[in-house]
Formats: sequence, structure tokens, C-alpha cells
Amino acid sequence: MARTAKVKVPIPTTSHNRPQQATKDSIQPASSGTTVADGDSQMEDVHVSGQDEGHVADKIPENPEDDSSDTIDSDADAGLELLGQGMKALVTVVQDLSHLGVEDLVLPLPKICVLGDQSTGKSSLIEGISGIKVPRNVGTCTRCPLEINLTTDRNAGSVWECSIYLAKNYMYEGHQQLLPFGKSVSMKGEGATRSRPLGPWTQQFPESSLFFKTRQKDDVRQALHLAQMATLNPGSDPAKFFPGKAAYDDRMQVKFSPNIVRVDISSPDVPNLSFYDLPGVINQAEVPEEEYLVKLVTNLVKSYIMNDSCINLLAIPMTDDPANSTASKLVQELNAQDRTIGVLTKPDRVQHGESSAQWIDILQGKKFRLGHGYYVVKNNPDPEVTHAVAREEEEEFFNRKEPWVKTLSSHQERFGTLKLQRILSKRLTAQIKTSLPQITERVRTKTSEIITRLQGLPEPPKGNLSMKVLEKIMAFQHAVHSQLNGGSEEYPFLKQWYAAAVRFKDTLAYSYPRLKFADQSSNSSSQLAYRLSATPTPCNRSSEVIPIDSDGEGVAAFHSTPTSTPQKRKQPGSKHSQASPLKRSRLQDIPKYVPSPDAGNTSFNDSNVDRVAPFAKRFTLSEIRNILQDAHIGLPNQIDPKATKRMIKESLVFWDQPLDDLLEFTNQECLAIICNQAFQIFSIWQGTQIFDLIIDACKSFFSEKSNSQAAAAKRVLALERQLALTLHEDAMRTASERALATLENGLHKERAKAFLAKTDANWEEDLTDRVRSEKISKVTDAQLGPNPYIHELRALADVRGYYECAFSRFVDVISRSIQGELFMTCREEIGTVLKQRIGLEEKDAEQRCAILLAVDPDSERIRAELTKQKENLEKALAWLESQ
Repeated sequence: MARTAKVKVPIPTTSHNRPQQATKDSIQPASSGTTVADGDSQMEDVHVSGQDEGHVADKIPENPEDDSSDTIDSDADAGLELLGQGMKALVTVVQDLSHLGVEDLVLPLPKICVLGDQSTGKSSLIEGISGIKVPRNVGTCTRCPLEINLTTDRNAGSVWECSIYLAKNYMYEGHQQLLPFGKSVSMKGEGATRSRPLGPWTQQFPESSLFFKTRQKDDVRQALHLAQMATLNPGSDPAKFFPGKAAYDDRMQVKFSPNIVRVDISSPDVPNLSFYDLPGVINQAEVPEEEYLVKLVTNLVKSYIMNDSCINLLAIPMTDDPANSTASKLVQELNAQDRTIGVLTKPDRVQHGESSAQWIDILQGKKFRLGHGYYVVKNNPDPEVTHAVAREEEEEFFNRKEPWVKTLSSHQERFGTLKLQRILSKRLTAQIKTSLPQITERVRTKTSEIITRLQGLPEPPKGNLSMKVLEKIMAFQHAVHSQLNGGSEEYPFLKQWYAAAVRFKDTLAYSYPRLKFADQSSNSSSQLAYRLSATPTPCNRSSEVIPIDSDGEGVAAFHSTPTSTPQKRKQPGSKHSQASPLKRSRLQDIPKYVPSPDAGNTSFNDSNVDRVAPFAKRFTLSEIRNILQDAHIGLPNQIDPKATKRMIKESLVFWDQPLDDLLEFTNQECLAIICNQAFQIFSIWQGTQIFDLIIDACKSFFSEKSNSQAAAAKRVLALERQLALTLHEDAMRTASERALATLENGLHKERAKAFLAKTDANWEEDLTDRVRSEKISKVTDAQLGPNPYIHELRALADVRGYYECAFSRFVDVISRSIQGELFMTCREEIGTVLKQRIGLEEKDAEQRCAILLAVDPDSERIRAELTKQKENLEKALAWLESQ
């Protein structure tokens, strides 16, 4: 008989101090000092024999009383400690090696994998072994692997604690559509192939991020469900699924993921154990659209159980024929029987009176033989039942129920979760001890290979690269701040922008609604005339004709080219009597108003008003009368507010163009300043990735902010049009009175011209302007008679009074918003955005900068990856060589 070895097992730091992911910097090798005694009567002793222990099924004593190690503590939860303290260091080292990515770089590490078909009782088995509750019946528990790491922590003050991580070893490169929970669509091209065994999933450098941490056991099940939902949505931010965050929907981007949800549990009352719960093997898809999942899941399970270092825990329900187990067939196909432990589940569902012959043959190794034999466990399907109660029920079941008490009594040593834990402890310990020498040698060889590859790469950029980049960014932000802040001849932008803003103000100021005394008809004399009625009813017009050559306010009219055929006048009140303002002058037909840097030095007067007049709304007297009649309330001499609001809304319809012009000028000039400063300051890096990244980041940043600013300005404009409101009553009243006086004076002049044309024989002669003005001024109101359009003039005067208040408010809000939001945001945030885009606050900032600044970025990218691998392997080698 081979001699039993005594092994020194190091006791490492606790799970609170050891690294949980590959990015940890300070990892200390464990110190040695604990001697493991011979024998296996105490589970804290690690028994490693020199002979092969591959087929232990034949070595289990027939009489359970002969094995003193089968004594069961009366407290069911004590069984969780049976996995032993002596193996704690070994299990912890393997867990840490896995988190460092050693498995992906070197060779598979020893592990226990729980596998089985769907609905075989795997979830209950996992709960029985680990003591935690996992999600059930939520549709996600079988969609991605679950890694559970249990670590005993008996330090003073230690408590039960659970940390859930999202381990990303694969990148998804497939379909991007979000699927409603429970729905399926055709996923053509997502299936597995020989070159892509996991379909759209490709391997990447391992990443791990903390998802949730708790000290409440009741939080675990829901947190696991959310973690798996985050894993099944690789295109979404995992923060969306954090427990306690806003409600999320149950849509999934994928129905399956090879990425792992990792659960680290430390407590005084848990064993030292690490195992994987694999997705249930799918025999047949529920719907045709999910047929591709069958092969994907099968290939994933194969990738775990095919490794010689993997101990397989095969779950088979006693309600099914073992010959129909797809998972069992995979074990046989991969010749993994010798390192597989069979677990028969759901023994309480075996029908009374059913023959036990098949199960006796299986337990004795006569059928479906496995290297480590079979165990039988009974778990309560009720997820609300505690672990302790479930173990008590299980013990009572096997001690009192048939056929377990008498017919199968010779196999009592294989009944119950606690006894299954014992064999898991022995097998995992033996597998780790067997694999460590090979792992150490492979890590050493791989480290040497990486060092050689690093030495063959071109020399990287020198110096503290991240600090150099940071200094340039700070200088860039200062330059942008100075340019946008203005205040001197050296920084003229703000002065130029203010000039454009003044032009914007003046454009709106001179775009006030006007009164057009003539309709634009086209008779042979090409005169524009309007028939004034002696009554306020437009349909009862007199034949008095007043020739008009202009608006009544001293503003030059825009005459259209006469046509040979006069246009027929629409009758007031008819359905089509008023043309839409946009039809009369569409925005794209309006002459473009482009601000210039010296716009503020130009004042508006009669000589340049022609250029801005196209923006103004021009009402005719008949148009105003129609609006008043449409809103008539039945009371004489009253103007309905609805009519006023309608005229106000039409008066503001042309504000889009000046606003767009101001925003366009602002965006062009501001972006030019930002990009020019970026070119000047970062030009020394032109030709590198960092230069392109910075320019692109500046453009993207400004595009986002300017779009947001434009949206805000459009909202303000929409509000001005939707809601006519001002609290400046005095200002509006004064402006309205001034406008009414102007309108009455203009109409008086036009009526006087018509009167003189009829009564003065010399009026048609070639008179000078001075003589004509003198004649007009001598015509009195008594000669002209009552003004038949006083209500129309008052309505337009009120609109003009409100317009003056509204445009002034609008200009101030827009200008203040641009300066206080857009410019300030650019000054204060652009540096921070660049730092974030480059990753200067990340742990690997120096490597990032080396890649971005390198003339050959591919070499630096390889250097960064190899350096990270080398650091992880050196940490792993330090642990392994200390054993």
C-alpha cells in the first residue's frame, strides 16, 4: 500500500483581504505552516494518497457503521463545515488563480461543475450544497453559468457576507435587438459552428466588476436574478439592473450567455468550496426560433466537463429514466465518467411500490457506472424553506421511509447532502493537490514566454505619459476658457458674438406686425388699391377707391411683378378667404440673414429695413376684419381675446429664421474656436491616435451641447407661440397706445390721398413731394368722415404692444441661455470630457496613453495586454511557489 504523505498547507489571508478580481494590485502569497495529519477521520485533514483514487466506488464500505467519518451533527447547518479547514488554503488559491485569469492563459483549474438536463432538481441541489437561495422559475437561471465560492471566515467579528460579480470572459458580436421577456425571434446567424462553438460569443481578456454586496441572505435570490438579467443584456449598462434602482423591463438581448455570474460568500458557517452551476442541457427547444440554443448550451457544458481537472456532479432525477439523460450522454461522449459523481434527485417522488432494482443496480455500479459512484439527495422544492429545515427533513426521510430504510439500507452512506459534501471535499482536495505542480510549471513557462515577447516589441514612448497628457488638457481648457470669456482684443469672440446677438435683437424688433393698406392685385395701371367702406361690414363696400403705393407706416412695400390677369378677390368670410402665412412667404423663400462680426455697429433705419422686412407679418384691413368676425362674441365694439391671440401667433411665425441664424453663427464660431485651440495645443501629437481621439471628442462634445442648446431655444420659441402672457401691463399699454397713434396717422394719410384725388383737380399733376405733403396735412377728419376701421386698428395696436414685450423677453432669454449654458459648459466641462475619453482616471491610464501616443498603436496594445498577463501570472507564481 502506498505511503500516505503529510502535506504542509498554507493558511492565506481571509476572503476580505484576498483579491476578488484581476485588477487588484496588492496580492500577497500565503504563508505556510499548517501540517495535515494522516487519516480522514477529521475533515480538516487533507488525505493525499500516493495510489490512484480514481475509482472510489469500490472502496466504500458496505456497512456504514464501519466509517466513523459518517457521524452527522445534530444541527443540520453544521454540515456546511464538513468540507474542512485543512483544504481552505487550497480552495482559496484555486479561486484566486481563476480570478486572475490563469485558467484562460495557462490551463483549466480544478473545479466542481454541476450539470444536468433541465428540470432535474439542480437548483435545489445547489441550494442544498451552498446554503443560499438561487432564482427559480424566472427563466434566467438556466441561461448563464453561476460560479459559487464559499469561504470560511472565523475572524473576530466576522459575519455572513455575499458579493455578486459580473465576470465577462466573452464579447457578444451578434443580434442587438431587445426581446420582450418570454418572446423569441429568428436569430439567424447566431448558431454554433465548428469555428465558433459558442456562436456570436468570442473570447476576450477577462473582466470582473462588482454588481451587488449584501449581508442579508434574503437579498441574494433577487440580486442573482438581476445579475443574470444584466448578463443577458450585454448591450446595456449593468447599472440599469442594480438592486434598488428604478424599475426595469424584462426584455433580454440574448437568450443565453457564456459569461459568468460569480457569487463570493464568506461566513463562519460556510464550507470552503468552489463550484459552478451550468445551464441545464437542452434536449429540444421549446419553440423553433430557439433551436440554435440547443447546440450553444451543449457546447458550453462540454467546454467545462471535457477538462481533466473538472469534477462533474451529474444530477439525474429518480422520476426519469437515466438512459434518457442528455447530460449523462455528454459525460459518456467525452469519456468523463471516471471523474463524475452521480446525484440522484427527487427520491420522494418515486411511486410507492415501484421496483427498486434499477436504483440498487445503479448504486452498486452495475448500471450507468460512474467513477465516483452515485449519491441520493432529497431537497424541499419550496424555496421559502430554510437550509436547516431542509436538511432535517432530508435526514428524517432517509431514516424512516422505504425503500431507503430497509431495501437500500446497505447504501445509507450515500444518502443525504451532508455525505455528498464529504465526497466533494475529498475529491476536490485530491484534484487540486494533483494539479498544482503542473499548474506551477505551466505558469512559469507561460510567464517566460510573455517576457520574451515583451522584449521583442519596439521601445514604448518615454516619460510619465499620463501626466504629459493631463498637462496638455489643462492648457487646452484654459485656452478655451479665455477665448469664450473674452474681455480683451486678444480674445474677440465674445465681442463678435454680442454683435450677432444685437443683430438678432434688431431683426426681431423691426419684424413687428405691420398694416398693409393695399391688397397686391394686378390691374393694368399696376396701382395697388383698397376699397374702403363707410360701414364696418366688408360686404357693403362703397365704390370709393384709394390708391396706395406703400404700407401706411413709411416702410417701403414689397411689390410683386404684375401679371396680365387680375386675381379674383376672395369674399371675406369664405372658407379660403385668408392664405396661410407660410403659403404667402415660406421660410425657405425668405432671404437668408447671416450675422457678421460687425453687426452690432449697424443700426436699422429706413435705408436698410428692406433687408429685414421680409420677416414681418403684414396684415391687411380685410384680413384683420375677418379674424375679428371669426371670433365675434355678439357684443358691439368688443374684441375677443381669441382674435388677439391668433394675430399674435401669426406675428411670431417668422421668428425661426433669425433664431436659426443666431444659433448657426454661434455654433460655427464656437466650434471653430474649440477645434483651433485643440489643433494648436495638441499638434505635437498629430499622426497619433490621441490626436484624432481629442479632435473627435471635442466635436462630439460640442455637437451634444449645441444640439441641447438648440432644443432648449426651440422650446422657448414654441412656448412664446403657444402662450401669450406678460405681466408688464404698463409697458404693453404704452406700446399699444403708441402703435395706435401711428396706425391712425397712416390710415388718415391714405384716406386723405384718396379724398384729394377725387376733389382736387390739380392732384394728378406732377406735384413735388413737399406740395403733396402740405395738401395732405390740410385735410381734416371732418372732411374724411368717421374711421370705419377703428376696431381693426385697435386690434393690431394691441398685438404690436404685446409683440414689443414678447420679442424683448425672447431675445434676453435666448442670449442669456447661450452665454450661461452653452459657453459656460464648454469652458468648464470640456477638459473633464477629454480626461474621461482618454481614461486618465483609470488604473491603466499609463498603458492607455502609451497606446494612444505610440506611432505603432498595435504594438502598444499588445504590450499592454502582455504586461497585464505577466503581472497576473507573476502573482499567481508567487502563490504557487510558496506552497
